[in-house]
Amino acid sequence: MLTISFTNQKYFSISHLVSLISVIFSFYAPETYQNAIACLGILSFGILHGANDLKIIGKNNWKFKSNYRLFPFVLYMGVVVLGIAVFYFIPGVALLSFVLVSCYHFGEQHWEGRLKHRKGVQLFYFSYGAFIFLMLFTLQYKDTVGVIFQITSLQLPFIFFQISLLIVSLALIVQFIIQVGFKSELVREFLLMGLLSILFYRGTLLFGFGLYFVVWHSFPSLRSQVHYIYGTLDRKSFIHYFKSALLYWVMALLGLFGAYFFLDIPSDQYLPLFFSFLAAITFPHAIVMERMFSIPPIE
Repeated sequence: MLTISFTNQKYFSISHLVSLISVIFSFYAPETYQNAIACLGILSFGILHGANDLKIIGKNNWKFKSNYRLFPFVLYMGVVVLGIAVFYFIPGVALLSFVLVSCYHFGEQHWEGRLKHRKGVQLFYFSYGAFIFLMLFTLQYKDTVGVIFQITSLQLPFIFFQISLLIVSLALIVQFIIQVGFKSELVREFLLMGLLSILFYRGTLLFGFGLYFVVWHSFPSLRSQVHYIYGTLDRKSFIHYFKSALLYWVMALLGLFGAYFFLDIPSDQYLPLFFSFLAAITFPHAIVMERMFSIPPIE
């Protein structure tokens, strides 16, 4: 199974192999090809991995005062709309919130199942995700500050990312020794960080983000969700998952393409719009996933 193979815990997994191929690809492929592949991955598996949140809500003990069947859907969509509104009216706060939430969410998913019930593990999750983001932002400084400026009108200096990356790196090393401390994981993470650093430096901002988002986050997340919802990881369960997620996945794509085709958006705002869209759907998804990891499913 594709999503099972992408979460293999060997020193050099299929995920590492795909990352290595992506590094080689980034050396030779034009930026347009890199961005096109990243968009394809994000809009397919990237969006799909968050399209079954309502089914996950139904599998744990979320309690709603209303008996109205659409209440969870309305509440979930309300959070999405609220995220869009915050990006429109106070983009600086929204962008910062998106990055902070994503740092924890990415770290939590990456280490899901390996560090349960350890003290301070939440800080480790956040530090790990922050390191990934800051490494990408620092190595892609020019494009990163361009997107930030288009969204918030703020021009952050390069030294801000350098110092932030240094601080988070030191914190992560200390926490890694405390929380992990075994050689197999050190080798695996060392290989990953090496591949990602080259990819982030050579590839485009969107390609680097897309690779990690799809290969190292979305695929493992799909595996975790299928197991949580159906209690197994066979072919039938994955088919049920994709069928269940199809409607919400299509709705998300229609919303994005509707904004692209029917709103008068300047071409230099396409990338900020794309990241704003991802942020709006990330907020509720991160909450659902955190609850999924902490509460067993209802049988």
